[in-house]
Amino acid sequence: MQKKYSIYTKLVVLFVVTFLLVCILFIVLLKIEENAYAEEGVLRQKNLVKNMINSYNPNFNIDAYFNNNNFSAVKNPDLIHTIKEDGEILFYDSNDKVCHFISLKYHNNLYIDIQCGDFKKFYKENINDRIYNLLLIGFFFFSFLVVFMYFSVLKSLEPLKKLRKQVAEAANGKKPDFVDYQEDEIGKIAFEFKKAFTRNQELIQSRQLFLRTIMHELKTPIGKGRIIAEMIKEDKQKERLIDIFSRMDSLINEFAKIENLFSKNYNLHFKPIHFSTILEEAKNYLMRDDFNKIVKIHLKSDALINVDMEIFPLILKNLIDNALKYSSDGTCEIYSHHQYFVIQNPGRKLSEPIEYYFEAFTREKDEKVKGMGLGLYIVFEVCKLHNFDIIYYYENNKHCFKVFFGEKNHNETQK
Repeated sequence: MQKKYSIYTKLVVLFVVTFLLVCILFIVLLKIEENAYAEEGVLRQKNLVKNMINSYNPNFNIDAYFNNNNFSAVKNPDLIHTIKEDGEILFYDSNDKVCHFISLKYHNNLYIDIQCGDFKKFYKENINDRIYNLLLIGFFFFSFLVVFMYFSVLKSLEPLKKLRKQVAEAANGKKPDFVDYQEDEIGKIAFEFKKAFTRNQELIQSRQLFLRTIMHELKTPIGKGRIIAEMIKEDKQKERLIDIFSRMDSLINEFAKIENLFSKNYNLHFKPIHFSTILEEAKNYLMRDDFNKIVKIHLKSDALINVDMEIFPLILKNLIDNALKYSSDGTCEIYSHHQYFVIQNPGRKLSEPIEYYFEAFTREKDEKVKGMGLGLYIVFEVCKLHNFDIIYYYENNKHCFKVFFGEKNHNETQK
């Protein structure tokens, strides 16, 4: 899997690389300018020395000559000694061994050591390298600007952390408060997300109100029908009507559980339950008198599964009901193992990949079986909530749904 880096990491790398490149560029420019300045200084000093040698006589005022040409005498003996020891010698010249001239460079300053008989002095050239100084000032200014922009951009991205936290809170069912955002790109994203979140909440609330209103309205006629059914004297008809109304009441309760689960109003309560107990509860939900005739159970291991007993039997019931609906002979088989169970039924091959049927409101287009196409969607979502894997495969003209609740081993094919 390709590793992805965060925006913060990319910004840090970008600014560090930019700063290093700028430093290298300025160092190169400073070095070039320093060398150019030294070459120009050497040329100036050579010309001064040449003119002095040509004009030299016993009455020649060397000190006045160099002072008039922007040189000043260095009087600190320690500094002179340091420059002579550590400075870079640029050139050496002499006048028939009467005068000796040594040009030196130290800390980007130019010096000249003059010895003419009894006259011995050390001079510093007072002409500054303006371009060098401007480059140095420009370097510090640009460095400050880069550092300032770096922290400014990081500060501008700080609201992203807040927005990410609020989005996570919204995903967990909390109601975040999208305030204190500036009128920038992040603020606009937060505003649009707030609009989308508010709209989504309104849709959820309207859906919940609609479903609960329908379930409440259905409860009343079902209750009245149950009361009337109790008044019927003929036992067979009475039993049938009671079963019908019980089935309707059970369906409404099932819808209420599923609706609460997917609207995040229901917390799963896990506890270890034997597969046979879950299957018995699913059998009660199905309310099929012929269950034992049309469903063949192979209980090879009565596994202990950690599930929510209010919800998971409905999932098993949906899988069995789906298998019976789409079975070519009206039967299905259940295999229970230590780490998984399999439900299979004979039938023709699906026209679409299984992922298509795991979506809500999808079913075989030309199938005569009635339904809303929510069964497998609910099964898939609840398996995810339980952290179970559900695998589909078509083998020997049979549809097989395998649900793993133990150690995952997708290569296992035992049924």
